[in-house]
Amino acid sequence: MYTGSNSERKRSDQVQKYTHLIFAFLLFSLFNFILNFPVYISVFAFIGAMVPDLDIKVRSLHRKIFHNVWFLFIILFVLLQSGVIDNMVAAVFSIGFISHLITDSLTPTGIMPFWPIEKPRFRGKIKTGSSFEFLFMIAMLVFIFVFSSVLL
Repeated sequence: MYTGSNSERKRSDQVQKYTHLIFAFLLFSLFNFILNFPVYISVFAFIGAMVPDLDIKVRSLHRKIFHNVWFLFIILFVLLQSGVIDNMVAAVFSIGFISHLITDSLTPTGIMPFWPIEKPRFRGKIKTGSSFEFLFMIAMLVFIFVFSSVLL
């Protein structure tokens, strides 16, 4: 039986923010190797990586309303049509957003990427705050370091 506090239980299936940001940077770096984005544009990958958790305060809707591709499409449509962002910013924002969905899909709660359609549901075994999440984060940092060293 779990003996942690209510707040610990509520957060037990959420990937830490730093893991989201590091994975967003990793994906941005991989795409940047091919597409040669300006470095300053990486900030939009970080923003995209944080947006899905805006629903975190509404526990019954968390990992549903913002953790799906439909929400990404709606955001991109509105921002592109209004002229707030261009295609390059939209692409980098999408990299960050998708990176968030990937990392959350590695937890026991997982995600439903086409919510309200419940299938498929992707789940993994990485528990937030666990040593395995820490090792996953370290592995991403090592990969970023090696990848960036190879490119120099």
